[in-house]
Amino acid sequence: MKAAAGLEATLGRVGLRMARSLDLDDVLGEITRGLVRDLEAAMARIWLVRPDDPGVLRLAASAGLSERLDGSHARVPIGSLKIGQIAATRTPVCSTDVLDDPRFTDKAWLRDNGIVTCAGYPLESDDEVLGVLAMFARRPLTELELDWLGIFAAQASVAIQNARLFAEVTTLTRRLEAENTYLKEELGEAGRTGIVGRSAALGLALDALARVAPTRSTVLLHGETGTGKELFARALHEQSPRRAGPLVRVNCAAIAPALVESELFGHEKGAFTGAVQRRIGRFELAQGGTLFLDEIGELPLEAQAKLLRVLQEHELERVGGTQSIRVDARIVAATNRDLAADVKASRFRSDLFFRLNVFPIELPPLRDRREDIPLLAAAFMAALAGRGATPKTVDDDALAYLAAYDWPGNVRELHNVLERASILARTDRIGVGDLPELAAPATADVAEADADDAAKPASSAPLRERVSAYERALVAEALERAEGNQSEAARLLRTSRATLQYKMKLYRL
Repeated sequence: MKAAAGLEATLGRVGLRMARSLDLDDVLGEITRGLVRDLEAAMARIWLVRPDDPGVLRLAASAGLSERLDGSHARVPIGSLKIGQIAATRTPVCSTDVLDDPRFTDKAWLRDNGIVTCAGYPLESDDEVLGVLAMFARRPLTELELDWLGIFAAQASVAIQNARLFAEVTTLTRRLEAENTYLKEELGEAGRTGIVGRSAALGLALDALARVAPTRSTVLLHGETGTGKELFARALHEQSPRRAGPLVRVNCAAIAPALVESELFGHEKGAFTGAVQRRIGRFELAQGGTLFLDEIGELPLEAQAKLLRVLQEHELERVGGTQSIRVDARIVAATNRDLAADVKASRFRSDLFFRLNVFPIELPPLRDRREDIPLLAAAFMAALAGRGATPKTVDDDALAYLAAYDWPGNVRELHNVLERASILARTDRIGVGDLPELAAPATADVAEADADDAAKPASSAPLRERVSAYERALVAEALERAEGNQSEAARLLRTSRATLQYKMKLYRL
């Protein structure tokens, strides 16, 4: 160790380096590494009290004999052991002969590492205990040296408090910036139609939503693409006690695998190439609110494991960080995949599936709620008119035509079809002629396929194709008998004119 005459100057140099940074990890590193490097201490450590866990000291920095932040002394309750007693009493504990001092019990470790002196100081700011600074040396220290270390601990307390306050301001600023971005997105979507319909299938899903919304339970929304999973997530949030908090949405399928952890959990400055500043993750942004994980089935397996840990422990660490951060966000996940099948195929973790599948809600496809199409069409037309389009309605034949289609893209596809029709329609009423040809992707080129299948023996064609061929023949025969009169042909087939027109387009008659 340096002589007492040079100790003040040495501590001054450490203090200057410590004061140059407002990053908490940098400040803690300068303190511990400075004591080891410039004062030749065997080991220096800092424990801090976290605001969300005020009764415990957590090891935040270590240099010298060990730089690990885990182990038996990583978490020390205040009042326990020597470190905890320093925080509880706010009194330094110093000994220049630890081998003969009964307060130090781990004699074997002290002897093996040649430790002679231990000095521990409380880190305080006003009436608040920030933590404890401890230094271990291989020679006895004088009273003057211990006094100077006490002064240095007071300076370190100021630096740590300043760094903490700066981190809080930075975190709040970035959280407000991110929440402002989300708010703009929400305002941009405010004109979109909400959950519309009165069908029995939709009613079952809405009843389940109303039952689970007031609870804290995790919800898993399952439904085909375009069934309105995001609308259900928003409704869950709005009907929950967390409605005053943020609703943060994450599309897991849209995030590059290498950036999933940074997006969900955030990252520290310098955590990887391009991390030029600290980033607040989606979990932190959703604090006190709801986190909506859309397309959860697309999450990589490695990220699934880390997500599971956060869900179990309600704590996370930013990428490149060492500090655990408590999180309090309700999880609503959504997928169009069969996660149970993915679990069997080892594409999705079973433990994460069971953690998410607390309260599953099945969203019905549009083909199972055709009676809602008139209500949806009216709502979409009203929403388009609210965005500056000419107000229009959909006539009965067009509605029947729409109801005859199976809608593989569900409500989203219906919205797109009606928006296109509203642009093409020359009057204030959308008719069948304004609608595009609605042929399901699976039945592309149906007319040619059916014509080919008609020549095959009945047993050689798939059932769907045989049914389509038979239906095409019936429609063609009715049109021939009616001499091309569509209303008469529809009467002969005992169906609506709009359905007949749909079948004519489908089979290219």
